[in-house]
Amino acid sequence: MNSWLRRVLYGTGLGLVIFASLFADRWVIAVITAGWVVLATLEFLQLLSKAEIRLNRWLLSILSVTIVAAAYFNLLPGFLTVPIAAVLLAAVAMQETKPRVPVYGVFSLVYLGFLPAHLVLLKNLSVDRSWSPWLVFFPLALTWLNDTAGLVFGKLLGRHKLAPTLSPNKTIEGYVAGLVFSAVLGAAYLHFVQPFTNKPLWWLAVVGIGLGTVAQAGDLFESMFKRAAGVKDTSSALADHGGFLDRVDSLLFTIPAFYYLALYL
Repeated sequence: MNSWLRRVLYGTGLGLVIFASLFADRWVIAVITAGWVVLATLEFLQLLSKAEIRLNRWLLSILSVTIVAAAYFNLLPGFLTVPIAAVLLAAVAMQETKPRVPVYGVFSLVYLGFLPAHLVLLKNLSVDRSWSPWLVFFPLALTWLNDTAGLVFGKLLGRHKLAPTLSPNKTIEGYVAGLVFSAVLGAAYLHFVQPFTNKPLWWLAVVGIGLGTVAQAGDLFESMFKRAAGVKDTSSALADHGGFLDRVDSLLFTIPAFYYLALYL
């Protein structure tokens, strides 16, 4: 079986597990998010260590989990100042002489604590407003479809590289295909869920295109770190899917963007 086909099938299986959790109680999503945050944080810190940037993995993992817990109790973004202060105070207490250590520590908290915690915030929003849990599934479905369409059509039709320095396998053709499918999904899906039901189809299609673009940006952003470290994947924990961070890189951007759009509406 081709590696890209295994990737699609494996991703579908993971998606089904996550899909089931989205219809469970809020604490189930919080626990799953916290677990994923820890695994992704450990992978990211291992990645940084290859570039001679060594951070306290236990401190950052625990602080990232507290950020997810704060999301569960709707304490974000205000609570974010607490773990950030803890990282800065730890650097002072350890008399750290390399400013990049606390800087990357704060970045890790935002990137792999605050951003994924928006999945919990989105679930809270849907429950508090009595909106359908299908709303929570939308950014995951769009990201999966965007990635799959880009992968498949990039393999079949790709001729022009999108960002050869960051991600040599991504093509402009795959990128456009991902946006087309994102637009179709946005118009067909959001038309039936609050708070988007009163919006015209063209507006919903634009939302899909925007989120598809954000998803691609999230993928390329993570690729920047992998290229700097000289690795293809953050780990091999998920076989052809790479590591846990590799599976959430796009979602780290699309979920917060969709959350704030829904909150604004």
